Amino acid sequence: MTFTPDAELSGLLKTDFGSYVAGCTFATDGETVAYALGDGRIALLDPDTGETDFVAAHTGAALCLAASPLGFLSGGDDGRVMLTTPETGARELAAFPGQWVEHVAACATGRVLAAAVGKHVVLFTGDDLTPSQLPELPSTIAGLAASSDGRALAASHYDGVTVYAPVRPGATGNRLDGPGSNLTVVFSPDGDRMALATQDKSVRVYDLAQSAGYLLEGYPAKVRCLSFAHDGNTLWTGGEQAFVGWPVGADVDPAAREAVVFGAFEHGMLGAVAAHPAMPLVAGGFDGGVVFLGSVDRRGAAPLFALESHRVTCLSWSPDGRRLAGGSDGGPAFFMRLA
Repeated sequence: MTFTPDAELSGLLKTDFGSYVAGCTFATDGETVAYALGDGRIALLDPDTGETDFVAAHTGAALCLAASPLGFLSGGDDGRVMLTTPETGARELAAFPGQWVEHVAACATGRVLAAAVGKHVVLFTGDDLTPSQLPELPSTIAGLAASSDGRALAASHYDGVTVYAPVRPGATGNRLDGPGSNLTVVFSPDGDRMALATQDKSVRVYDLAQSAGYLLEGYPAKVRCLSFAHDGNTLWTGGEQAFVGWPVGADVDPAAREAVVFGAFEHGMLGAVAAHPAMPLVAGGFDGGVVFLGSVDRRGAAPLFALESHRVTCLSWSPDGRRLAGGSDGGPAFFMRLA
């Protein structure tokens, strides 16, 4: 299978996997792009040739995906946690029959490989990646993230988020309060801050040095995506029919924070967002399958193209920021060279 160059936009290649795209991510060296599919396969794209191979990693749907130097970590509704590489295919790290593995986390340093299984975080450690289950959390885990350096891991749950630093077997973690149901969690690139989307249409931002947080509110819908800018000073969020970026630097008075809003799109919500890893740019996927690229300096955004789907489900930049990939709920996916 090969991605096909788009006839109208130079550098854009598209395909249709014919199955829900649950996640996509670049390998830590940028040499491969992986897509987790609703039919259980992991699609592995060579970004230089556009050629794609498939690995049957799960017997049900692949639900989540993360990249580490060891390979692509995935979880599925078959209860399995798999590690996939282009060279060796898929390897089962653990199986939890009867449970769904909806969240996995990894980092570019290889220090953390983790999965969420019900109320437990499971770490994979040592040369043979032995699974190690951490103590039970108060409720089912709804979000899992590792800091970029692997020094911290966070799991969101009802009434808070638990942060493990250092990340090691047997760790009980440090619980930070966050009333109500909590969802997606992300770290800033330097690991100093963390953001947590909530079920009640708000976002809570934590200063990890002080273990303190504050709320960002005013969204018309639940926030489904979060992404810190490369310098960590702006938090981009979904939950609105536009790009919404909050100043979250330590030098900004929380009471005086005012969001930057641009790229209004009247036909749907922003459901996927990815800040560029090195430049003041942000990519966004709106309901209706439309992908925008926004410029922070210009305070504006423009549509790049549209996928024939109801919703963009995932976006990911390559580590060098020269390539962008994404997928959607109907199966269409893309890969784009920007330089």
